[in-house]
Amino acid sequence: MKKIMIASAMLALAVGGAQAQTPQPADWVTLNFSIDIARPADVAWQKAGGNDWCAIGKYINLPCTVNSGKGELGSLRTIVTAGGPVIENIVARTKYSYTYAQPFTPVFYHGTMAIEPLTATTSRLTYALIWNQNGLPDQKARTDALEGRKVRFQAAMEKMKAAAEAP
Repeated sequence: MKKIMIASAMLALAVGGAQAQTPQPADWVTLNFSIDIARPADVAWQKAGGNDWCAIGKYINLPCTVNSGKGELGSLRTIVTAGGPVIENIVARTKYSYTYAQPFTPVFYHGTMAIEPLTATTSRLTYALIWNQNGLPDQKARTDALEGRKVRFQAAMEKMKAAAEAP
């Protein structure tokens, strides 16, 4: 009897664990932006705000506050959007890139900003976004999210290029 109870408990744990790991339906959307910069990677990264964890706020015209860290892995910032404050944390970092996640949003949103050296005097700024649009309530919200991000991040890329190329 004891063996049957232990086996039943283990089976219940296994089933419960499997259910907890089952992914939710996803409809992933990605946007990729790139722009060439007439500056070396070190200069472009610094001037475009790569080492300033909240610089993106000025490029996307949204308030940004650093909650913790200085841009290293695990750093937190809050971006205030029309829908309210959104917490972002750095989940990956290299010399010329960072990837952040929005762990408390229904769309499982992530973004990566990076500078790629092209030559000794030029570089390429890239920005990649991915989110699960199933977390949005309807097709209008999905279209608005996509189109809004296209406009906002294309403008941000142009502003970052101007900043990186400024004397």
